[in-house]
Amino acid sequence: MPRVVVLGCGTGIGKTRVSLGLLRDLTSRAHAAVGLKPIETGYALLGTGSDALALAQAGSLRPKTHAPRYSYHRPVSPHLAARDADEVLDLNAIRQWVADAERDVKKDKLAAATLWSVIETAGGVFSPLTDTQSNFHLARELEPSSWVLVAADALGVLHDVSATLQAMAARGRLPDHLVLSAAREPDASTGGNAAELERLGIAKVSAVLARDDDQGIHALTQALLEASPV
Repeated sequence: MPRVVVLGCGTGIGKTRVSLGLLRDLTSRAHAAVGLKPIETGYALLGTGSDALALAQAGSLRPKTHAPRYSYHRPVSPHLAARDADEVLDLNAIRQWVADAERDVKKDKLAAATLWSVIETAGGVFSPLTDTQSNFHLARELEPSSWVLVAADALGVLHDVSATLQAMAARGRLPDHLVLSAAREPDASTGGNAAELERLGIAKVSAVLARDDDQGIHALTQALLEASPV
């Protein structure tokens, strides 16, 4: 079962946009896919308009509940939101929640030989989930077949990607794919950042996603399909 974890160089840089695009593209190619977001802060009342709901609705298969394993109304770092609610985020519980959701949708679609699971994290790679664990630790816990790192196609991305990759390398795991997502407000660097990241030897970009256009995600989908062990 291919499991893709989507991480970010920061928050508000397009992880949901990339995750939705990937789910839609997999579905358009007749692949069974489910979208999950186990943690969400700034969670809207009843889940209306939440990222978790959007992901749950974007896949070809839908989990029994779109509610995250942990959801908080306060839009702050996950560890702070959990602390305010007198909770502690449990990475093992998240792993079990993801596995249960995958099993449930697979059970409902026995004809699907392969299920793609796309899991979006909350915040950046190193956003704290507990006092000692971050999204990096969660990604390791989930044991995905692919790690996808998202960065904004905007001024500052050369620094952000370089710093994030160096920090990840120091912890023994680099992402399998880097995706640039359109910035909310394009600037003079937008559109040229992918080439510059590669020219400087910082990273190779798997896909560049324009705003309101899924076309750029095709390259990422194809790369994931080609690398899939099933």
